[in-house]
Amino acid sequence: MFKPGQSGNPKGRPPKERALTDLLSKQGAKTLLDVDGKKRSQNRILARLLWELATTGMVTLPNGQEVVAEDFADMMKVWMFIYRHIDGPPPAALDVTTLGQAIKGYTVLANPDLWDEDEDE
Repeated sequence: MFKPGQSGNPKGRPPKERALTDLLSKQGAKTLLDVDGKKRSQNRILARLLWELATTGMVTLPNGQEVVAEDFADMMKVWMFIYRHIDGPPPAALDVTTLGQAIKGYTVLANPDLWDEDEDE
């Protein structure tokens, strides 16, 4: 029997899996028959499809359907997707100047051992 104020589940409710990254990772680990009839993880199939599309402009999906990039703009979208996900987006520059002049300032760090406890009142 539990005492008043004592939880029947001290560790609490287990967290739900809600992060899209976790869900995609688990799904990607599952296997699927690829176009050559071999079982591969869906992650590997996705990587193959992406690189195949980026280098040839055409891919054959595991169900046999062929997908073709229509034009150069479609190819650029594929290349930019790969670039962003391998190297990440370029750093965003933040201009913290005033009319081209740097903002000047200083910070004073006090030694907490020297703080007078009476000053807080």
